[in-house]
Amino acid sequence: MKKKRKIGFYYLTLNLSDFNVFDIFSNLIDSLIIIEKVGRKENINSEKFCFLDEVKKFDSTSRCHLVFKSATHSFRPPLIDGKTIAERENPKKLLEGERHKTHLISKAIDGDLILILEKGKDALNINQLLSYFNHFLSLLDLDARLKFSYEIIAKDSFLEEIQNLNRVVCADVFVDKQLLGSNSLNYSKRLNSVQHEISINVKANTRDSIIDFVSDVYSKLNGGTNSIHKIRIIGRNQENNEVKINTDFIERQEYVMVEYNQDTGEILSNEMLIEMDTVLHNFN
Repeated sequence: MKKKRKIGFYYLTLNLSDFNVFDIFSNLIDSLIIIEKVGRKENINSEKFCFLDEVKKFDSTSRCHLVFKSATHSFRPPLIDGKTIAERENPKKLLEGERHKTHLISKAIDGDLILILEKGKDALNINQLLSYFNHFLSLLDLDARLKFSYEIIAKDSFLEEIQNLNRVVCADVFVDKQLLGSNSLNYSKRLNSVQHEISINVKANTRDSIIDFVSDVYSKLNGGTNSIHKIRIIGRNQENNEVKINTDFIERQEYVMVEYNQDTGEILSNEMLIEMDTVLHNFN
């Protein structure tokens, strides 16, 4: 039997461009894994905690498998049998909770660090993991100036993602360099020394949003307009937090089918990571 699991795609970034994000992330994981597991625990809130449980690094491919465990505690009502509706006392302690695993694969590709993350109701989300990484980045004194952030890699759901934002404040539109010599711009025909891709930066007026502009540009990208390669936007969500979304992606698969343990209902970690690795292969 198999279960359907959703996966998300992200770029991990740093606030300081002078540092290599892969090196910093790799050093953080190396520093974390030598600590006893209880020392890797971080409270997500007053009722939930998580910790990095397993790490497997593949040095030859700059790829890393990570398995996190989390649990929600302080809730232990009686149990009800789904067949007989009989009730019995819950045997777990108040500070215990059911174990949930979250699987993550990272890989450095062309100077970017890509994360493929298992998504689900009980899985850790990207913001919780980012908080976890930044907590230990500071705690382990790797560099007090550094802080991780992320960009969502979106294509099929790009319009849905931006409609969830309160404002879009900035957009970088990446286009073919031939646009510089086209009839619309006619800047120069001497393009041999110009990089294949150029970016056009568009910013919203104060307190305005450019969601409609981005939607129009995306429709041209999705419609196969060759001159537009990708779009990267910076927006604000309802809580006024910064959100970055990027369309730069090569045919991805958003779901995987994974075997699970029929006694516990848990998916099998080895199976999950194999399936996620298959998806990661599309980035090569």
